[in-house]
Amino acid sequence: MRRAHYSGSMKTEHEATVLIVDEHTGIPKVLADHFGRIPGIRVIGETANVMLGAELAHQFEPDVILADFRRTGPPRAETYRWLCRISPRSRVVAHTSYLPNGDERALREAGVAVCILKNGSVKKLAERIIEIALFDGKTRVMTSAGKET
Repeated sequence: MRRAHYSGSMKTEHEATVLIVDEHTGIPKVLADHFGRIPGIRVIGETANVMLGAELAHQFEPDVILADFRRTGPPRAETYRWLCRISPRSRVVAHTSYLPNGDERALREAGVAVCILKNGSVKKLAERIIEIALFDGKTRVMTSAGKET
């Protein structure tokens, strides 16, 4: 699904703007629908298309880009690095079903703020997104393994 919207309204201090880019068709829409009902999150766009996601990230500079890329094409870490460069003010979150050994480290070195496995509730994911969006650069962030970085 290719969809993008932007309300244009002023962002409140406690509202996280989120762009969802997930190559697994159907996931972006489902997450956007769930997040739309959670106070503190405003989804500014959702897509399963990486190129459209990059365009939206550059145009809107959301607080958080929630992304998952399949392991096809360039190495996954390089795709995340590219997205981080396109929208340097955004915190890119890898939202993935699996993290093989060393993968989380490679993604973090590529600029990913945090890796979150797709095994929790949407409510907990939304809470993490809000925390990440409000991260001030001094507070520590928890990794998916529960370790502080």
